[in-house]
Amino acid sequence: MEIDDQTLLRFLGPQLREHGCTAEIDRGLWILFAVPAADLEANAIASSLLSQAPFAHDAGVSEDDQWMIYFVNSDNRWPATQWLDDLAKLTAGEIRPVPAAHRALTRELAASDKPHRLAQQLVTLHDAGEIRAGLFRDPALVRALLDRLHQHEPLFFAAFLNLLNHHLIDLVVLLRQLLPEDVAAVNDLLRTGLSADPFLQTRQDAAADIRSMFLRFHLINPIDQQKNTAIKNPYAVYLEVMSEGDRIIAPIDGNAVAVPRANYLNAIRAIRRNLYRGGDFGTFDTQAPWMNEAIAHPFRFIKQRVDSHRELTPFDALYMLERAVET
Repeated sequence: MEIDDQTLLRFLGPQLREHGCTAEIDRGLWILFAVPAADLEANAIASSLLSQAPFAHDAGVSEDDQWMIYFVNSDNRWPATQWLDDLAKLTAGEIRPVPAAHRALTRELAASDKPHRLAQQLVTLHDAGEIRAGLFRDPALVRALLDRLHQHEPLFFAAFLNLLNHHLIDLVVLLRQLLPEDVAAVNDLLRTGLSADPFLQTRQDAAADIRSMFLRFHLINPIDQQKNTAIKNPYAVYLEVMSEGDRIIAPIDGNAVAVPRANYLNAIRAIRRNLYRGGDFGTFDTQAPWMNEAIAHPFRFIKQRVDSHRELTPFDALYMLERAVET
């Protein structure tokens, strides 16, 4: 069954709010969907979606014959919840949830004795498109990464740099958590002479590259090499996204166009939704079948920004562009 995005979102919205495996109909049985028994379209949508679901499920009519209940048992509750959340994010063009196994890797890395290996695992997942930029967004977790820099471990410096290079640490959170002593932990290593120990020299090389990344994204001031206290959002500065209230000031064809923030975000999500479907960003233009008048101007601005930063993947650039206007 072909279901257009708006129809699917209208179906999923109330299901997520009211059901989505949050309530039991009987001991160990959880409601995934509940739709009026007489609503043929809603039942057809539910059946079509669940025909592709990777978990066991069942359905039955309520005692009063008014509702068709689609449910799972406790063993399948968590897989069903993840599946539904992922489906909703895919359809809306929002950032997909991080699988539990990958979240576990982020927590493990901060304390691991082999942080470089875990960092490389995450980088490989990122390169394969299985995780997004900004994976490390929890303030406590980012703070733990910064704390460990003070131990001056060569392997951890390499791991931290690898995460930075692949945009896996959210820079808004990183800037908020960054302390003067964190910057000093990096700068102090660069004031010493070259090490005769190749292993220790890798730490100095990584420290130099970390500082370069901090400078590139404006986390530290190039004049005094200290934390940049003049900005709040590194992504907005790096990608030159200017906001005034609920408007984005977008230079388009030499003119500054005030774009409603909602339209800007809708454009980002429309692009991301079509990337999820396998679309090629390079072929997207204002003649695309999914384009509409409300997102045409912000689309052109977003495309300009992504095209001018070829060092970023479209998914990473979209993450940064969306994060650039979050308050």
